Amino acid sequence: MKKKILIGFIIVFTIIITMVIGWDLYVEVDTTYKSFEFLIPLVCKREVTTLQYGDFFDNEKLEKMYLSKGQARRVLYKIENNSNWIKGEIDEKVEERLKFYTREDIYNKIPYVENKYWIFTNRSGLVKDKHSIDEAKTMYYAVSFGMFDIDNSILYYYEYDR
Repeated sequence: MKKKILIGFIIVFTIIITMVIGWDLYVEVDTTYKSFEFLIPLVCKREVTTLQYGDFFDNEKLEKMYLSKGQARRVLYKIENNSNWIKGEIDEKVEERLKFYTREDIYNKIPYVENKYWIFTNRSGLVKDKHSIDEAKTMYYAVSFGMFDIDNSILYYYEYDR
């Protein structure tokens, strides 16, 4: 009995220590995050807001990931070496379209960040340039938007499927 308690304590202790030190374990959780074009940390604090409307394909999600300093350094390195991530202000067309389609202000929960990188990805089929807002159809489309707050080590992921 004492052996089982000791083993259980060691497992719980290991999990807690791993979460506290922010162990840099990276994994592609599912295909959703492919629009980031790098693996995301598996172990980090997350806040997720999700809405789904009716039986039709109409979903919206915002995920906020708080990264440790080590995770942030690794993510920033990957972003800086990817030409699809843009440093600075968000393109007006991208922001206008995302704000137009957001429901219950989910997209608007992404705060204004001065020191940032961002990426827009059109996940719809048969697009020529998946990082262009111009190919996002007005009726049916699947888009993702990522933003990395460099100063606060926060990674935002927004997606809308219609």
